[in-house]
Amino acid sequence: MNQDRYIARQPIMTVDGKLYGYELLFRSIENDGLHRAQFVDGTVASTNVAVNVLNYIGVQHVVGNDKAFINVDESFLFSEAILSIPKKVFILELLETIVFDYRVIDRIIELKKLGFSFSIDEANSNPNFVEDLKPIFKYIDILRLDADIFDKEKFEKNMEILKEFKFDLLAEKVETQEEFNYFKELGCSYFQGYFFAKPDLMKQKALDPVFKEVFDLINLLDNESSIDDISNAFENSPDITIQLLKFMNSGVLKINTNIRSIKHAIALLGRKPLKQWLFLIAFSKSDNVVDGMHSPVIILAQSRSVLMTQLALTLSSYKVDAHEASLVGILSLVDVITEAPMKDILKELTVSSAIKEALLNQSGKLGELLELTICIETSNMEKSNRILNELNVSNEKLKAAILESYNI
Repeated sequence: MNQDRYIARQPIMTVDGKLYGYELLFRSIENDGLHRAQFVDGTVASTNVAVNVLNYIGVQHVVGNDKAFINVDESFLFSEAILSIPKKVFILELLETIVFDYRVIDRIIELKKLGFSFSIDEANSNPNFVEDLKPIFKYIDILRLDADIFDKEKFEKNMEILKEFKFDLLAEKVETQEEFNYFKELGCSYFQGYFFAKPDLMKQKALDPVFKEVFDLINLLDNESSIDDISNAFENSPDITIQLLKFMNSGVLKINTNIRSIKHAIALLGRKPLKQWLFLIAFSKSDNVVDGMHSPVIILAQSRSVLMTQLALTLSSYKVDAHEASLVGILSLVDVITEAPMKDILKELTVSSAIKEALLNQSGKLGELLELTICIETSNMEKSNRILNELNVSNEKLKAAILESYNI
């Protein structure tokens, strides 16, 4: 049975919503010869393989200029291979399976002197973690708290002891705004989880005029309005027009001619790509998005869009339009970014019934691709395995699609 691997990455955010880095999760894919990808989930498939995968893919390609968290077991901690990891980029997560005896502590001290940074993975899963881990607390940089198993009473009793040390707190598996608020009050500096991609349905906020302006332009494109009408609408939105012309002249699209007018820009770019660009512009204008296009929500929307596009192209027999798949990926987070209910947003947009069903119910072929994409993001192996078997996706094509989604 052939085996392959890919990297799943989960964003880690700062307390003010900026992207700090990614936890890199290594997953095995076993091919049974029928081109069906099966996932073998483990805490670490092999830390040594992790280094090889990173060397093959390239650190810059996966995490850019952000931090990368990587799981480390005891055998890898003592291996020479660990010295090849770029210590300014990587934070080594010490797994709970490690026994912190004097030999391990000496190795951590040695690596710390070389400039490596450490976090303790799921420390709170151990009821006696303060007593057991206190000898190494002064050598770690981040203490991870698992929201799923977090014992508030026990942890808060230890707060005075923990304040003696200089490490930061990272709350992982944070799923709700309430959990985020609690861990923020507790003093956590970093957060990992899906809470930023889940809208607060209690807000029922009206659609902001900024989004309405962009959505009006999108509807003109969808309604097959004339180039003159679309150009006039852009000219009545000078801020959006300026951003479009900057984008067109940035060199990203490798256009070998200067843009003469907004009409020229629309003709060169095309309606569907222009529509997708408009959605991203709307997202970057949101008050709910910190640091513009570098927001974790924007990055997630972009990577979803690319991954769904690649999956649609891969599944040619599935007969899903790649542009529609891309649009579903972008729109899947529009309720988070606009802070308005999805059903209300879709009333403002001229989109197909297939797109609406995918976004509201994750139904239909587009909905199935969205469900698969979210499973890959969250490392939900059981669901991923089921959907991939149904779609008959080979591991090589899956890997290529995932890697392409990182290149944004």
